Amino acid sequence: MSSYKVHSPRNIKELPQRLPATQFWGLCFIVYMLLQFPMVRIPILFLSTWIHEFGHGFGAIITGGEFRKLTVFPNFSGVATTATTNDFQRAMVIFMGLLGPSLLGVLMIVLTRALNLYRVALFVMAALMLLSQIWAADMFTRTALGGGTLILGLIAWKLPNQWVLYIAHIIAIALCLNALTGFGYFFMGNAEVAGSLYRSDTGVLADILFGPHWLWGGLLAALSIVILVAGVWFSDKWAQRHPRT
Repeated sequence: MSSYKVHSPRNIKELPQRLPATQFWGLCFIVYMLLQFPMVRIPILFLSTWIHEFGHGFGAIITGGEFRKLTVFPNFSGVATTATTNDFQRAMVIFMGLLGPSLLGVLMIVLTRALNLYRVALFVMAALMLLSQIWAADMFTRTALGGGTLILGLIAWKLPNQWVLYIAHIIAIALCLNALTGFGYFFMGNAEVAGSLYRSDTGVLADILFGPHWLWGGLLAALSIVILVAGVWFSDKWAQRHPRT
């Protein structure tokens, strides 16, 4: 006589789920359409600006420089104040800032789509925002980071699996899409921040290294696309080879 292990509906409901490929790509289209509405884009604009500036600071830290201040303004422009001593450090500060949104988007995609760790993905983002409070330079930045940390942490901790699954995917996809559609900044020689005109990141990079700013803008835009496509491709292949039931 064969025996079968019976799972209660409660246990089945609590099993982690992986988003099917058709739903994943359908969600990509839906998120893209929603991002065309300015009000919907506000949270993603904040996240993108924050991780861009955090990337600048992280680039300084890993090369032996200092990360002094992080500021996100109400219009969602931002600035990171760093201290560096050589051109290599300054170049890495710029590279990490410009690639920050793509790298975080891919990390979120890998955690959600490939590894099915969608709660972990939200906790990681919340932890990074909490860590950023160390360098927050003003009340708006501290309040926005604190609110983001609290919201993401509560979502990851309290909401049911299915809700967290979709929210984590939506944030990951939105970050990737915003990184892809924000390449205009890469090709600016100067940029306006809080009403003042500054040399853009790629402009500074050209001054440090060589060539025109648009050359570095094109190279970094292409690298961002490669990072995003490779991350999504890897995640999709991993999901196909390691199905969960």
